Amino acid sequence: MAKFIAVSNRRGGVGKTTVTMMLAYGLAVTGRQRVLLIDLDAQASSSLVIMGHEQWRSARDTNRTTAGLLMQVPGNDPINWKEYVTQGIGDVLLPKGERPTLDIIPSSHDLDDKELMMMIAQQARFHNISNVFDHMQDRMATIIRSAEGAYDQVIIDCAPGLSQLVWGALRAADLVLIPYIPDRTAEDNVGWFARRLMDLTGRNYRTVPNRVSGQDSRAQGIIAAISAKYPALGTQIPATQPLATALDYRDQPGTLASKFGAAAQHVSALTDAVLDVVNRPMVAAAE
Repeated sequence: MAKFIAVSNRRGGVGKTTVTMMLAYGLAVTGRQRVLLIDLDAQASSSLVIMGHEQWRSARDTNRTTAGLLMQVPGNDPINWKEYVTQGIGDVLLPKGERPTLDIIPSSHDLDDKELMMMIAQQARFHNISNVFDHMQDRMATIIRSAEGAYDQVIIDCAPGLSQLVWGALRAADLVLIPYIPDRTAEDNVGWFARRLMDLTGRNYRTVPNRVSGQDSRAQGIIAAISAKYPALGTQIPATQPLATALDYRDQPGTLASKFGAAAQHVSALTDAVLDVVNRPMVAAAE
């Protein structure tokens, strides 16, 4: 049974791309899982980082992106999500040199425009804007859950903010990861989002401090305060040069260790912590 993991925070710049990339490689390479990444951020950062510009442009130019997938939102017809998938992505190989099962439905920069056009078109059908929102969220959740059975893990990289597509992804998720940078705004932002998740969807979530300096006692105090109020994943992602460098796509694939260097241990720690959570019995996500 596939597990659906959303990486989300209404605030931008908290390292969602870093967490998404680490988790995708960790699950596919060290965990030997069949992984699908769905990019719902119009910045397409995760897509570019994990595909490289050439492969991403090929998907964009042939409309095999989440913007194209939005055409599945209207109505209730069967969902044809597979034609938007690019297979065999990434620049990390398994120990024996073969590619892991790591696929993607990439984003494109026109995703926000396509979502707005879809909302306008849907208004003509439903008239009431709240019904438009409900339908878009339900349909997006259904589209995402259609990958059930084809993969072990589905990772959804959500855009900053809370669009209807993001809410649909959150409703589909078995686990929501909330990355945050431990600064003076973190507790308010994490708290607001966590309460919204519980009030509106009842989703299982975990907070993940990112870009953490081990020498910063103030940051550790913020992390402790947030962890005391909101469930924490139990691992911290440090601010390290190897992680920053790993965001660069390599034309010649190599090992996980060659890509992440000393940060490979943090990839494994994040992967193990997420698997520990998703493999526990949880309340089923919305259909």
